[in-house]
Amino acid sequence: MNAVDNVRLILVPCDFSSLAYHAMEHGAYMSKSMNSRLLILHVSSREADIPAMEKKLSFVAEECFDKFDVRPETMVRQGSQPYSVIKAVAKELNPSLVILKTGGGVHTVKILSGTSTPFLVVQGLPNDTAPKTISFPIDFLTRHDEKLRQAILFSEYYPHAVMSIITPSGKGTVKERNVANSLTLTAQVLKEQGINTKFITHDKKENSSETILELSKGADMIVIQMETTSPFRKFLFGLKEEKLIINADKIPVLCFSREADFKGISA
Repeated sequence: MNAVDNVRLILVPCDFSSLAYHAMEHGAYMSKSMNSRLLILHVSSREADIPAMEKKLSFVAEECFDKFDVRPETMVRQGSQPYSVIKAVAKELNPSLVILKTGGGVHTVKILSGTSTPFLVVQGLPNDTAPKTISFPIDFLTRHDEKLRQAILFSEYYPHAVMSIITPSGKGTVKERNVANSLTLTAQVLKEQGINTKFITHDKKENSSETILELSKGADMIVIQMETTSPFRKFLFGLKEEKLIINADKIPVLCFSREADFKGISA
């Protein structure tokens, strides 16, 4: 493939598992709607297997073309740690989006951490229609979340979706009035941007993973900002992100860092 021409590129890692094929289907649908190139990446543990894997991946690309009328480009890279290779390729090609399957949270978070590329983590097949409801957890108790800017940028990709802003109400705290003012200002900004918005407030102290999932029932996508944490905290408690991306309802989760920018998606 030509690695230079990487404008509006969707990258989908593929290990030939059923979940990886689901991710590829998400990629096929999104590449059509985004008018983007689709690249399927396989990480081979042995260099000697690369020719065979290239042939196998070419069959997968042909199947994708036959089924979705989308012909992906293919790439095989050698490496003993797939998550490291995926991160390296994402950094090299700077895709607009990486669509990643997950069968567990730990390795997925390893891929997501330390990258500015937005990742869509999926557990199942895509819906036949574009997302109608997208959950954006925002915590006005602690800060004016960067996700507000990201919500505005991301809404260009799904202009007809309702953005459900989930936030603690601050009820019973000294910050309650500040939260109310932030909600009013946010509603005004999003209305001016023409974004369909729904506010969901709750009386919990924070947007915990349990609260987010409870209030995202029926949503088509959840958008989260990756948080940094120490290895010690990960060992003791697990990451909030891990609980979200392996949610029981199998809602796709879009993950981004503070440095991520959705302009590449909506271009």
